Parts: sequence; C-alpha cells; structure tokens
Amino acid sequence: MPTLLHAESARSIDSFQSGGKRIRMETFPSPAGEKSPSIIVLHGSTGVEFASRFIVTLAQQFARQGFTVHLVHYFDRTGTQYADDNAMRLSAQAWLKTVRDAVAYVHTQRPGAAIGLFGYSLGGYLSAAECLGNPQISAAVILAGGLDEKTAPKDRHALPVLILHGSADTRVPLAEGRKLETAVKEAGGAPELHVYPGEGHIMSLPAYADAVLRGTAFFKAHLAAS
Repeated sequence: MPTLLHAESARSIDSFQSGGKRIRMETFPSPAGEKSPSIIVLHGSTGVEFASRFIVTLAQQFARQGFTVHLVHYFDRTGTQYADDNAMRLSAQAWLKTVRDAVAYVHTQRPGAAIGLFGYSLGGYLSAAECLGNPQISAAVILAGGLDEKTAPKDRHALPVLILHGSADTRVPLAEGRKLETAVKEAGGAPELHVYPGEGHIMSLPAYADAVLRGTAFFKAHLAAS
C-alpha cells in the first residue's frame, strides 16, 4: 500500500511551448519502460510546491505502479504562483490550452502509449474539461474537482472517469463531483464516483493513499485496454 512519504525517484525535466511560453514538465519513468501508458498529472491552485510537493509524491507513486508520469507546470503559461478565484477566471482558458498542448506533446514523444489524466482540485477541473473534449485521452481520475460549464467543451468525448471526493469538502463541494458524474453519463461515458466520508478538500494521508490505489487500479483497467 502506498505510504505517500516523500521519496526521491528518477525523473527528468523537459519543456514544451504553449502560447509562446516555455512550460516545464517533470517526467517520472516507469520500470516497465516504453510499453507503459502515460499519465499526465495536473496540480491544484497552490502549484507544484504545495505541502512539500505532495503532488510530486503522488506522481512518483503512479510511476512505481507501472506508468510513465508527466507532471505539467501549467502555471508557467501565466506566471502564476498561487491561483485565487480571480486568477482562475482570468486564466482558465490559457491553462486549458496549455493542457491541450501538453497532451499533444506527450503523444508526440510517446506515440504508442495510451494517455490518462489525473487532476487535483483546480487541476481536476482542467482535467475534466480536457478529457471530455479530447479523444486522445483514454481515461481520467478527478480528485476533489468538478466541471466548469463555462470552459467545458460543447462536443464531448465518451470515456471512463473516476471521481474521488470528500463528503466534507467545503472548497469544492461534493455537488461539483456529482455534476461531473452527470456530465460524463450524458456524454455516453462511464463515470465512477467514490466518496470519502468526513474528508475535506485537504484529505488525510490514508485517504490520499487510497486515492492512489483506486486511481492505479482504474488506470490499469482502462489504459491497458486502450
């Protein structure tokens, strides 16, 4: 079972261009090598450095489970360090375009690999919008996120989506996860919703560890079959 203790593992730092800006991407290779599926990870509103880079630890855990993981520093597009609600309104479209460019870049670098998206909080909203609008995405896991209809695509792609949400989340209420579940169903996709009783937006370590386990099983089931 993942412990989510911070531990260094092999990684490389690459970059791609989006909107004329250099976007950093940390890649954590899988022990399975070139045959492994890709997972693109999107951080939340506090960026990559939040809580001793816990999003990096999540990325490392997925890599150890047999995926090549790409952590995208999408804030590089706008020079953002922390995204408050106003920054989200102003920059959402630019970040979505950056995520689309990240998917295209990963597909170019690893053309034979199925691609999954994992997003937390703000990154969950971006992942939800991207996965529903991009047929290059084979599966997605959304942790404490939802779907913003203002930025969501009108023409939607059917795919499996795992939604993980705390029942006591006051920053992104559980109703947002349920709205995403409905949107995936209406697009012809296959949503799965798991609710963590009593967990808030910042969840406990056991809940995060469980999210990695559930996400791993979900991605293995759906990316391997892509």
